[in-house]
Amino acid sequence: MESADVVIAGGGIMGCALAYQLARRDIDVLLLERETLGSQSTGKCAGGVRQQFSMEANVRLQRLAVKLLRGFEEETGHPADFRQIGYLFVLTLPQQVEDFRHNMDMWHRLGLTEARWVDPAEASRMVPVLNIDDVLGCTYCPSDGIASPADVTSGYAAAARRCGARLKEGVEVIGIDVASGRVQGVRTPGGDVATRMFINCAGAWSASIGRMAGLEIPVLPYRRHIAVTGTFPAVPRTNPMTVDFRTSFYFHPEGDGVLMGMSDREEPPGYVTDVNWAFLEKMFEEASRRAPVLAGAGVKTAWAGLYESTPDHQAILGPVPELEGFWCAAGFSGHGFMQAPAAALLLTQLLLDHESEIDISPFAFTRFAKGSLVKERNVI
Repeated sequence: MESADVVIAGGGIMGCALAYQLARRDIDVLLLERETLGSQSTGKCAGGVRQQFSMEANVRLQRLAVKLLRGFEEETGHPADFRQIGYLFVLTLPQQVEDFRHNMDMWHRLGLTEARWVDPAEASRMVPVLNIDDVLGCTYCPSDGIASPADVTSGYAAAARRCGARLKEGVEVIGIDVASGRVQGVRTPGGDVATRMFINCAGAWSASIGRMAGLEIPVLPYRRHIAVTGTFPAVPRTNPMTVDFRTSFYFHPEGDGVLMGMSDREEPPGYVTDVNWAFLEKMFEEASRRAPVLAGAGVKTAWAGLYESTPDHQAILGPVPELEGFWCAAGFSGHGFMQAPAAALLLTQLLLDHESEIDISPFAFTRFAKGSLVKERNVI
């Protein structure tokens, strides 16, 4: 029977980053991905990387992630295409202004001193296509930006393999063996694997993996759409990621075109990833209101992926106490790509050193049983 010190289920950005961090510490790692690495939510995300969150724990985590992405190529030998073009949050309601001014105080206290308030006139200069008629103010952080999900995932995967990790594609986890209150192994169509440490990095499918071990992991999948235009010089590559916070509509430069996305807050959870063209029409209506020039942009391609959402829009990081040897790194609620570099490092430290350089206890699974949920409000 094959064996491993740690088995990881899921080969997205989280699984690959974790495989790398563990393998570089001389842990025998086996990662199992039922399709291909980065083919699910990671490969279908917008690539955003921001630090402007409402929860302190997310800001601390994300500041570390930005640091890691800056040094990604030096560390792994692969580019991340991390371009710090900034994030501009466009606020149109008085309560948003109040909330984000409170956030700004917290960001500065945590060292994110480059984040600043931007009035509508300056926002118009930064993003000339922006309609500022109803804008009350904006927040801008120049060290935020966008990176390449494909490049970062493949970089971590290659680095993990160089360190000795085994990353297997086309291998599905179909069962988890449990005895005496702890993980004993996993089952796949190709055979069983003996392990006493299993980490659930299955993203939108994390709840299904949990049920294999008799656990209820509170993660639900929600469809999210993205569209990319053809060549569109009105939005240059220096244009910041721009987010209309009320509607969740956002856009950023993508190649020589524009990438746009928006959440459908009325759609129930599910695993459908077909493009809903009727919803894309609604998205373009919002686009034409916030940036009227986008109304004339033709769609070059469009796709849908899945957010893995928890009740408080916070990740689940660390052990599940009900079952020894079962850990989670899932439920990122749309923030998985940007948070994975830091989450992987901190989880590795917690597992091997029994403490992490940043406290990740706010993301502990036990918060659900305690009912101590504090929602992350800056969700797109």
